[in-house]
Amino acid sequence: MQKRLMMLLLVVFGAILVAGLGIAYAGHEEIPRMPIDDLKKMMDQKADIVIIDAQLKEIYAKEHIKGAISLPWKQELTPEDTAKLPKNKLIVVYCDCGPGETDSSDVAFQLMGLGFDNVKILADPSVRGWKKAGYPME
Repeated sequence: MQKRLMMLLLVVFGAILVAGLGIAYAGHEEIPRMPIDDLKKMMDQKADIVIIDAQLKEIYAKEHIKGAISLPWKQELTPEDTAKLPKNKLIVVYCDCGPGETDSSDVAFQLMGLGFDNVKILADPSVRGWKKAGYPME
């Protein structure tokens, strides 16, 4: 009985922790999402866009959306981190975080706070959906 109670408490505590993190990192719903097919279409039309991979550099180095640049998530981006990014182009940020696009959502939010006005998030399933569709990776 005591073992069952302990397991139940762990499950409840875990659910509360996850829910708490979900609230803190639910993703910024106010930032527009870009469907995967729309990004591919823009790339095919050679649109002047910047694609940012918000994953760890090690993951980026293994494989990323063709043409994407690496800007890994960190708690606070600085103007130095974004100095080479153009403020007059559409920026599309992606990660592999699942629903809520946690890291890409936070990077996009921080970019907006640093004066980037035209920022979108690649909609879930993000890079997983991109790969599943057979779109170009490098």
